[in-house]
Amino acid sequence: MWSFLQDTSTMGLFYNSLWLIQSVLGPKGCTHSPEDRACWKVPNGKLVEYDFTISEHTIAPDGYLTNVTIINGKFPGPTIEANWGDTILYEFRAMQYGTGWYHSHYSLQYINGAYGPVVIHGPTSTNYDHELEPLLISDWYHADAFSMFHEEITDHAHIPTGTLMNGKGVFDCDPDEDTRCTGKEVRHEIVFEPGKKHKLRLVNSGSLATYKFWMDGHNFTVVANDFVPIEPYVTDVLILGIGIFSFYCWFTDSIANMWLTQRYDVIIEANATLEYGSNFWMHATHCDDEMPVPWDTRIGIIRYNTNDKSNPYTPSASTHHPGYGCRDPDPSSLRPIVKRQVGKEVNGMCPSEYLKIGLQSWPNISDPDSVIRKWVLANRSQSVDWHDPSLMQVVSHDKVNLTEEAAPINLDYETGEWVYFVIEGNFTDINDPPRPIPRSVHPIHLHGHDFVILAQGDGEFTSDIVPNLNNPARRDRVNCPIGGYVWIAFQINNPGAWLMHCHIAWHASGGLSLQFIEQPSKIKQIVHASGLLHSHEEQCAR
Repeated sequence: MWSFLQDTSTMGLFYNSLWLIQSVLGPKGCTHSPEDRACWKVPNGKLVEYDFTISEHTIAPDGYLTNVTIINGKFPGPTIEANWGDTILYEFRAMQYGTGWYHSHYSLQYINGAYGPVVIHGPTSTNYDHELEPLLISDWYHADAFSMFHEEITDHAHIPTGTLMNGKGVFDCDPDEDTRCTGKEVRHEIVFEPGKKHKLRLVNSGSLATYKFWMDGHNFTVVANDFVPIEPYVTDVLILGIGIFSFYCWFTDSIANMWLTQRYDVIIEANATLEYGSNFWMHATHCDDEMPVPWDTRIGIIRYNTNDKSNPYTPSASTHHPGYGCRDPDPSSLRPIVKRQVGKEVNGMCPSEYLKIGLQSWPNISDPDSVIRKWVLANRSQSVDWHDPSLMQVVSHDKVNLTEEAAPINLDYETGEWVYFVIEGNFTDINDPPRPIPRSVHPIHLHGHDFVILAQGDGEFTSDIVPNLNNPARRDRVNCPIGGYVWIAFQINNPGAWLMHCHIAWHASGGLSLQFIEQPSKIKQIVHASGLLHSHEEQCAR
């Protein structure tokens, strides 16, 4: 349920959106406390409202004035908070819980700032004492994202100017030489209570960089990946890729997407050695050591003593986890608390049907020297018609005949059956047209489902690889390694038109996506029964 308001003030267009969320106290005897994990059954809830006003302002998140899209006067936008079991009207029930983010899903728009955190509270798989605010880590540009798109399709994506944590960062500039430079350097800070365990929610809300993230002097106990609670495991570094989920709502001509990038919930015990002081750096840098970035890795500060405002001690570069690479944690370490067995595949895939990632020259695909190139997934570069979306075509026609540019894959199977897909990064068949393949990890995200990771690795996928069918890692986005593969599966149980795409915004906007049309006959039944067809038609006619 959305309302829209146009304002002709100097700030241009404002969009008011009404969020209706049910919040929950939990079933009797279930408090969702740090020590209570007995209530895995989804509870009921109550109604909470959020109003969003979206506008453009000139602010300096990293000390350099930039035009930014903000929500309710804040950047990042306000946290949407609810509890496990809530119902959100634009409507789905929060049957999963954890950490996410909402953001515009119109092309590159969220890069300019239209995003914020989402927290759905629920039980945690190990004890903690304090919960802190979510940490949103994002690469940042001083130019408008749409003004840079032409460089992506003619060369490669623009390198960001730096990294922000919760909308704060540091950019090296001189206010005497550049009027846009404010000279202010502000990093995000968090406070740890000595001896206590703190729950943190980590989100990569960026557009290009897959981050390697660590905190000096501290380890992480990982308790959830994406919206899946897992058996706790300990690490001192995390790879944070980019990603999403499939909740659509419209900011006039923009689509808001709720939830997902790659997220981790972690517990951190404040037990660091204070040999070099009580302040510690939080670091983030690009995961690929062969593609160094120019920005400072020190993006935030941990303080044990709020009276001590000095900068932390900086360890040597040898502590920056060199050689760690861009690989996700080993899937075997991501063991879901709620177990699930994987059934036999019903779709079948031969090697020619693997979903291969690459670049394709345009308009002549046989010309490797073409100035313009498109990203392709399964030999298709997706381009959709905003006025005639796939869901409307499925509902409005007896026979669905989506164009090749819409990149559809039909999944007309029975509820409960399983489909498997192999995704290969930077591989093409010998008979394919030549394609220049830049070195890149690809964070693949699926809307509408969690998927399981049957296998993930380097090199080409081969038929002798054995899938893990016994409670495998389960999430909604996964890194396809540089020059590697990932084998995923999901269960047919959610009729809809579901996007699967690389969550590097420049790649997705350049065509690296496709859509699954799941149980098309049931889509019609659901949409007609909801009574929402007319409002959809009105929206698409704008």
